[in-house]
Amino acid sequence: MKTKAFTLIELLVVIAIIAILGAILFPVFAQVREKARATSCISNQHQMGLAITMYRNDYDDINPRYRLCPDKAADPLCTTASPTVLSGPNEIWWAPYDTSIGPEPAVLPSNYQGLKAGFLQPYVKNQQIFRCPSYRQGQVGYAMSYIYNGPMGQPDAFVTNPEVYFVWDHKRTPGCANTSTVPCSTSSNVPGFRGPFPLDQDQKGSTPHTHYPNRHSEGFNGMRYDGSAKYRKYTNLNTNGNTSKDFLANVEP
Repeated sequence: MKTKAFTLIELLVVIAIIAILGAILFPVFAQVREKARATSCISNQHQMGLAITMYRNDYDDINPRYRLCPDKAADPLCTTASPTVLSGPNEIWWAPYDTSIGPEPAVLPSNYQGLKAGFLQPYVKNQQIFRCPSYRQGQVGYAMSYIYNGPMGQPDAFVTNPEVYFVWDHKRTPGCANTSTVPCSTSSNVPGFRGPFPLDQDQKGSTPHTHYPNRHSEGFNGMRYDGSAKYRKYTNLNTNGNTSKDFLANVEP
């Protein structure tokens, strides 16, 4: 009586089929997981937008600034302070952040207290919203614009462009402006102020995509002044000085 069994050829065919299916499905699963993280990131930014609105309502319609440096008597608004160097013990950012331990500490604090909790702490219930699910290397996964003619620190009536970016995905620090050596026409006549970081410079160098990351399927999420948060390809950004409607608050959208 003969027993039925798989031949070697049949086994190899089955293994090959499983390998092919795995090669097809695994990237799809990865994309689905990233899509879920991107959705969570957009939710974080929506909550930040609500917190900023509540902050503005409590402070005579004035928007929060990205940071204050009260220990620098000649520079209370950090216009010349380095974003990666502690300006003093009373330094405070808009988000939970501590410059004294560096932008990318080996161990992230589990909970910030006092000044290190940031301007928006009274308006949020969970500090985890400041950490993008797709970027866990730094204390904060987002940055607030502090360019010249941006919405930061300005009265609500100053902003005529509701689509201007206020907070978006970022690497390194919770503040973003033109930290390059190339002069920017937007702010060249205003000492201590900066314009949008040039897109072409952000795509090259030793740490590309720092200011406009590609962490979400070759793009990033950004929160506009009107509170809407959306995904966008970084290649479509306009960072050209006085014509940049993506970053200038006092222009027609």
